[in-house]
Amino acid sequence: MSQHFLLSAKARSLSSTQVARMSEEEARAAFRAVRFADSGGRPVCPRCQCDAVHEFQCRPIFKCKACERQFSLTSGTVFDRRKMLFRDILTAIALFVNGASGVSALRLTREIDCSYKTAFVLLHKLREAMGSMRVDRMLTGVVEVDGVWVGGHFKQKNVKAERPDRRVKNPKRLSVVTMRERRPGGRTISVIVKQETEAFNALLQHIDPSASIRTDEGSAWTALHMFFDEHKQINHSVRYAEPGGIHTNWAESFNARLRRAERGVHHRIWGRYLLAYAQELGWREDFRRVDNGRQFTLVVGAAANSPTSRLSGYWQRHLRAA
Repeated sequence: MSQHFLLSAKARSLSSTQVARMSEEEARAAFRAVRFADSGGRPVCPRCQCDAVHEFQCRPIFKCKACERQFSLTSGTVFDRRKMLFRDILTAIALFVNGASGVSALRLTREIDCSYKTAFVLLHKLREAMGSMRVDRMLTGVVEVDGVWVGGHFKQKNVKAERPDRRVKNPKRLSVVTMRERRPGGRTISVIVKQETEAFNALLQHIDPSASIRTDEGSAWTALHMFFDEHKQINHSVRYAEPGGIHTNWAESFNARLRRAERGVHHRIWGRYLLAYAQELGWREDFRRVDNGRQFTLVVGAAANSPTSRLSGYWQRHLRAA
């Protein structure tokens, strides 16, 4: 039996200690090479895209000769107005991609010695960058669809008579409905709904009508055969797979990763940010056969080329609102 890719040396092309041992200048140069990869590392103005740029000698900033605007390496990226060292940012990204089911903000505070607020915002900025890497095309071929309930934990009461019935629908509980292409290099798309039936329009929006759909026996998916060339269901109360490739194991793999992330890593996932977590874990599923050095480069590149994050000034806005 051949060795699994994740156990092989090919999967380990980068360690977080390599990044942590960088000097600040080395980390800055590495980020600059990724940020301005299209121009060979030569700075380009983020406002007017002019490459006629003057580099200051006394400070690590640049000035565009066309619009006369000053900018830094992180201007116009998710790290805009950052205060962290480049070495700490790159170390955080290395730790982030190495976490199979994600990395909690609390753990990151201990790894790079920062506040919880800093770690929380940084991780969500990386999730935004991961979401921006999604290719805008419809899913084709064999597509598996499945949902999983997330959140809404009932805390057990001490007295049995006071314990809530866990079968009662919890209003805080949300369903993550996932569409996943069953092929190497296939994509994973998730939507957040209160009931699986609410995801029907999203399936029509993201899946090509020529696709072959695989779902479980849930009543929410019964009408899919009217919109797609082929739709086959598997009754999980009888068996998990039938001959002819009738199963939802790929979608169940994503669901299992999401459950591990909620219960074993984050413990609580707020509904407002559930889609960001789902996109992160979908990215991890899609790139699970890519070595971690390449994953690191992809995330740094996405973060360096993504627009300013909506989380910029997150805590300041909350303090003003209070």
